Amino acid sequence: MRLVPVGVSQLGMKQTEGIRYVWQLSPKSPYVESAAFRTRAKIPVSNRDNAISAYTTSVSSGCALTAARVPCRFCRTGNTMRFSGHLSSEEIAMQNVFMVMSDIDKGADSTVSNNMREFAYMGQGEPGFSYPQLRQAIKITDKVMQKLDQQVFRHIIATCGIVEMVDALIYDMEEGFYDGTRITFHYSLHATINRNVVMPINGIYEHQKIINRLQRINDLTGEKPCVGVLLFKNFVAGAELAPCSTDMDEIDRIADLLDPSVCRISLCEFNPSDAIGRNDIVTQEEANALVNRLEDRGFQVKLFASFGRQEDTACGLLGGTEPDEFADQAFLQRYKSANHYINSFCK
Repeated sequence: MRLVPVGVSQLGMKQTEGIRYVWQLSPKSPYVESAAFRTRAKIPVSNRDNAISAYTTSVSSGCALTAARVPCRFCRTGNTMRFSGHLSSEEIAMQNVFMVMSDIDKGADSTVSNNMREFAYMGQGEPGFSYPQLRQAIKITDKVMQKLDQQVFRHIIATCGIVEMVDALIYDMEEGFYDGTRITFHYSLHATINRNVVMPINGIYEHQKIINRLQRINDLTGEKPCVGVLLFKNFVAGAELAPCSTDMDEIDRIADLLDPSVCRISLCEFNPSDAIGRNDIVTQEEANALVNRLEDRGFQVKLFASFGRQEDTACGLLGGTEPDEFADQAFLQRYKSANHYINSFCK
C-alpha cells in the first residue's frame, strides 16, 4: 500500500469539531486528506438514540479534473494541487478503517467510540473517475467494520456529474452488488446558468443528464438522492469570471429543474480561499430565506455551516498544510493493524 500516514490536526475554533488526517503517497507527493467529525446527528434505532460519526474520505491525490484542465473554479484541490494519481480500493478503505479505529481507541468514555459510522466520499478527487476502486473500497470497509463490531449507517457517493459513473452505480444497485449496504447518492450541482463557468465539467457532462437519472436512483434506494448547492455571494475566481451568487432567482431556477418528490437539497456555506478567489459571507438571515423558499416549493432542505473557516480552508481541501502533530509510534501501530484487517479481506 502506497498511502502512509503523516499526522493529524485538530479542527475547529476550540479544536473540538473534528480531526484532519494527513496522508502521503510518497515523500514528495502532495498531502491526501480525510476528516473525522464529531457527532453528526442522532437517529432513533430500536427505541434508543444512536449517534452517528461522519467521515470524509478522499479518492485521489489531487483531482483528475485538474489533469483534464476542467477543475471546479471554487475547489482548492483542483486549483492549487497537481493531480498525482487515483488511490487504490485498499487506500480508500484505509482512511475509513483508520479513522474509525482511532475513534474506537479513544475508549468507552469518548462520545465517538460507539457511534454508528457514516462515510462520505467528498474529499480530494472526483469519485466519478474512481468508481471501480470506490465500489471495492466500500466492500472492504464494510467487511472490516463487521470484524470490528461496528455498525455502518451509510456510504455517501458524491459526483460533479460523471454520467458513466452514475450509470455504473445504477447498474450495481440493480444487480444487488451492494447487498443491503445503504448507499446515498449526492449530486454536486451548485449552479445553473453559471455552471459552465464555475464547473467547466458541465461542458462535457451537462447537468440535466444527471437530473434525469435521479428518479431511478430514488426507485432503487428507496430514498431521495441529495442535490448539493454551495451558497455563493459575489463569488469571483479569476478575471474572466463575473460575480456569481446563489440568490433567490438562482434558487428558483434550481427548484424548477428538480422534483421535490424525487430529491432533496442541501445548501452549504462556501468558505473561500485567497488562493482561488473571494466570496462574501452569506448571512444567517439570507440563508434561512433561501431554505424557506425551497421548503415553500415542497423540498426537504438542510443547511450546512462551512467547516474549516478558522483554518482558512476551502471546498475540496481541508488545508493542504503540514499536520500539527506528526505520526507517533501509537499512530503507526494503528496503521499497521488497519493494514492487517484490510489485507485479510483482499486476499
